[in-house]
Amino acid sequence: MSQSRLLKGIDWTTLILGFLIAAFGIMNVYSVNPDLGVKQVIWFGLGIFMVLVLIILSGNNRNFFEIYSPVIYIISVLLLVGVLIIGKEINGAKAWYRFGPLSLQPAEFAKIGTALLIANFINHSNANLKDFSFIGKILIIIGIPVVLILLQPDLGSVIIFCSLSIALYREGLNPWIIIAPIILLIIFLISIVQIPFYVLLFFGFIILAIALTILSFNYNQNVIDVMHGILVGLSIFFIVLIAACYSVQNLSEDTRESFGYLFPMRSLFFSEPILFNTVLFGLIGFFISITPILILKLTQQKEINNSPFKSQSGLAANVFSFSIIVSIILLFFTIAISFISPIIFEKLPKHQKERVMVLYEGEAKYRDTSGYNLLYAKTAIGSGELYGKGYNQGTIKKGRFVPEQQTDYIFTTVGEEWGFVGSASLVIVYAIFVARLFYLSEAQKSRFARFYGYAVSSVLFFHFFINIAMVVGLFPTVGIPLPFFSYGGSSLWGFTIMIGIFLIIHYKNSQSLI
Repeated sequence: MSQSRLLKGIDWTTLILGFLIAAFGIMNVYSVNPDLGVKQVIWFGLGIFMVLVLIILSGNNRNFFEIYSPVIYIISVLLLVGVLIIGKEINGAKAWYRFGPLSLQPAEFAKIGTALLIANFINHSNANLKDFSFIGKILIIIGIPVVLILLQPDLGSVIIFCSLSIALYREGLNPWIIIAPIILLIIFLISIVQIPFYVLLFFGFIILAIALTILSFNYNQNVIDVMHGILVGLSIFFIVLIAACYSVQNLSEDTRESFGYLFPMRSLFFSEPILFNTVLFGLIGFFISITPILILKLTQQKEINNSPFKSQSGLAANVFSFSIIVSIILLFFTIAISFISPIIFEKLPKHQKERVMVLYEGEAKYRDTSGYNLLYAKTAIGSGELYGKGYNQGTIKKGRFVPEQQTDYIFTTVGEEWGFVGSASLVIVYAIFVARLFYLSEAQKSRFARFYGYAVSSVLFFHFFINIAMVVGLFPTVGIPLPFFSYGGSSLWGFTIMIGIFLIIHYKNSQSLI
């Protein structure tokens, strides 16, 4: 085989970007702690060695990882089971194996095994992500490692598994299966600190605006009937909200005290202006929702056949009825989420509640507890100003004010010593790196390779985005490392092997004549 033929399929752009990020990461870890910097070089070298072993094992078999994906998945699950039995507890989580000075976190490798097995499962010709039974099987594949990781507990790793939804969406998963939980999570978080009635009014008007916008600019009959069904559901939603508001206002004193115990974060009981606003805006929402429905009935009676508001018989009527039922169920589920969120929140451990409240009330209020890390992280990043204090010159870093500065909070070192220019440059390189992986994923010839590529890209994107958002105070503090940057053998090996497998698959597909 000629040298040019042998080199065909090696994506040098991805390799160079990956090595640049890893090298810059090693520099910053070394700046925090020289001993750890030297170890990071060793971990990275071992990660490269593991990829070379995988290259040798896969040989000329382009389907090697697809064939052995069930084995890799089972091994990763067994490692998760084993760590619960003989694992070492660190920082309250039993998530590591300890071999002398070496620690190994199996959750990092479970992401690889899960992504490979789902890719294998989806690659079957009968795979259909519109089929709920098929989706259920995929959820079982994801759910097994997620439950085992929750038992450790390690919430950060569980959040990363949500990134697989991006890859599933690319393969045909209904986007509402992804969007609906995100909306409910937002409502849950907002309802912790706001009157539930106001949260629900705001949510209702957002859905109303979306439905009316789609209805105004779309002439597809099924879509129009779905929007009408949603409007019917919204009209019922606003009336129920008004009724609930009146019911709560008229509760007895004893019942009020009971509810006050259940809702300690934000009382349901309010002054007359809040009652008035809920009723007023609820009625406005009701009339806006019901008006297009009245137009629908009017056009049906006048038999205006070319009206886009006219509902047809048969399939369209079924769509209309189904959308009414689904919208009412989802809207009432939203009401339930909004009212029980303070109860659930109050049951959380104190440190977890504080991590959420830091986002609302600022880190200064919790400077001696959960806000300490964030307070000094922001201070360190801000002190770097435009160009930074210079490599190994960070005063806050040297004072060890930020805990875990070599791992989850490594970005604070970048901000302090390299300034805004260095931080922005790192973010840009990461963005190009992730975008390149998405581009390569889309170019794959097989569904297996494409899904796995999207899974890898999505996992890296979640790690990168959440870690930086966490450090600057846009996301609660969770244990999520910055890829190829944070200190740690497990995470570095996991990312190196994960991307290494994808580049091996890409290389073999490029070498293939099929």
